[in-house]
Amino acid sequence: MTNQSDRMDKLVQDLEQQARSFAARNSGEEGRSTRSLIVADFEFLWDRSRHHGYKTQEGKDAAPIRWPFDRIAASSWIALNFVAGEKSPRIEGPFIRTMEDGNEVGIVESLFEALRADPRASFVTWGGEFRDLPVLRRCATENGLILPEQLRNLSPHAGERVDLCRAVAGLADNAHLGEYAAALSIPAKPIAASSIGKLVERGEWTPVREQCLADTLATALLAVRHWVALGQITCDQMATDLAIVDAAHAAQPNSEFVTRTLKPWVRARHARSRLKGSVYHAADSVIREGETVT
Repeated sequence: MTNQSDRMDKLVQDLEQQARSFAARNSGEEGRSTRSLIVADFEFLWDRSRHHGYKTQEGKDAAPIRWPFDRIAASSWIALNFVAGEKSPRIEGPFIRTMEDGNEVGIVESLFEALRADPRASFVTWGGEFRDLPVLRRCATENGLILPEQLRNLSPHAGERVDLCRAVAGLADNAHLGEYAAALSIPAKPIAASSIGKLVERGEWTPVREQCLADTLATALLAVRHWVALGQITCDQMATDLAIVDAAHAAQPNSEFVTRTLKPWVRARHARSRLKGSVYHAADSVIREGETVT
């Protein structure tokens, strides 16, 4: 009976701590003046050896290989801090870690450190509740890592994080990141999503890094638009797009996706925003009665 009472007391304490943390992020002068987002993306490698052992043990009843056997092969993240009165967010990153740099534990520990550094930040993923977060928790469980606050609440509706895929869809079918980004004319997915797993298994880290970075930046650009539409952040969207792309170029100057795709895209948007009168779109140019901006 004593053990059960202790467990109940611990549960109550945990719930009270979660409530205090949520209130601190959403009330008071600090909560009204800033909102911080840490946006992340992941690429995975299947642990085929362990799954083979599982199949051997279970035989015909074995489940196909899925998330318990996922290992995080790459992660990218960017931190956006929106401050009242400032046109664009203060940005850290984007950062990229892959198995080329170390192992899964090192990748995850680097991300956890970033999340712990700003416990008020909302952790933003695209489809993370379905795959990314269970794999992060599996890694922590297996390797004795302490989860950051954003991952401790197991509810898919936890206030500490947002699965942007679910948030934008509501009751509609969930959309792929590349699908939704294309609908909003935002560059994403330099590599077909169906090809990335094979590249990871072959250890072709340059395209894997590019894909992970591109997904993070696309999710960040979409997240800004989502929270602006909800009235939860105030910023100059064009200035914010420019700030995100400039930060990406400064942090990852060798990225062809940033240099050849994202920078031209944001510059073209900026040029269009400065034009007056009717603007006509033609392929990769913007035309206004005898004037072309490329």
